[in-house]
Amino acid sequence: MALPHAIDHVVSGGALVTAPPPGASTEMGRLLWTWPRPLIHPQARLLVIHSQKSASTNVAIWYLRQIGHAQAARDFHYWPHRYLSQVLNYSEFYRKAYELDFSEFTVVRVVRNPYERAVSSFRHALKHGHVDSEIAKLLGYHGVADKGLSLSIFIEFLERLNLGSCDPHFSFQRHPIEDKLPVHYLINVTSEDLFARLNEVEAAVGLPRSDMASDPWIKYLRQHNRPEKLMSDGDGLCTQLFSRKQAMHGPWPRYEAFMQPEARERLARLYAVDIKAYL
Repeated sequence: MALPHAIDHVVSGGALVTAPPPGASTEMGRLLWTWPRPLIHPQARLLVIHSQKSASTNVAIWYLRQIGHAQAARDFHYWPHRYLSQVLNYSEFYRKAYELDFSEFTVVRVVRNPYERAVSSFRHALKHGHVDSEIAKLLGYHGVADKGLSLSIFIEFLERLNLGSCDPHFSFQRHPIEDKLPVHYLINVTSEDLFARLNEVEAAVGLPRSDMASDPWIKYLRQHNRPEKLMSDGDGLCTQLFSRKQAMHGPWPRYEAFMQPEARERLARLYAVDIKAYL
C-alpha cells in the first residue's frame, strides 16, 4: 500500500527511518533527542521547549503552521503530536537540524503552573485509563474504571514514580536542555495569553503573525477535549472519587478548587524543580 504523501520523506530504501539522527550522539544531540523533543525552526533560528499538559497541543499546531507542515500533519492524524513523534522527528528536515549551531537560536519555553498541571494530569490519567494497571501494581488499588480515582490517590501514585523519567504527562516540565541554552521567552500559560506571547516571538524572529485563537484545528480539539460542565467547588475534593465519565464529559471542578493545603504541600515536594524554575 502506498504511503501518504505526508510521510514520503521519512522513507529510506523502502523502510521507515526510526533511528535517532546521527547528531543525537553529541551532547546537544542527546539533549535535543530527550523527550519531549524540542521543536526546531531552522530558518527562524528558533527552538521551542514544550511539555505535555502545558498547552503543548496548541504550541504544536502553531509550530506546524509556521514550518509549513500543518496540512500534512492534519492529513496524517487529528492529534498533532502523532505527526511530530512518528513523522517529523525522523524526517530529513529534523535530522539536518541537528547539524546546526544552537548557540544563537532564540529559545522559547512554554510552561504551566505546576499545581494546575498536576490536576490536569490527574484528569488525563482518569480519562484515558492508560495507567490503571500501573496504579494497581504500585498501590494495590484495582478497578479505577469501576470505582473511580481521587486526586489524593493519584498523588500517591506520583510519589512512587521517578518524575524525571516517567510518562511525560506527569514528569517534570524542566528540560535538561535548559541548563545548556538560555531561555529568551518564558511563557506561563496559566497566567499569560499564549497566543499573544507567541505573536511577540513571531515579531522578534521575523515569522508571519498568526491568529491562533481563530484556528479551526485548535477550535476542533478544544471542543472535544473539555468537560461539558463544571461542578460547584466544595471541601474534600482531593479525596473524592471521580469517574471516568466525569473526566471525559463533566461535571468537573475548577482546577484551583483542588488545591487544598494537603494536596498543595504534597505537590510542592514532588514538583519542587518546576516550582523553583517557573514560579
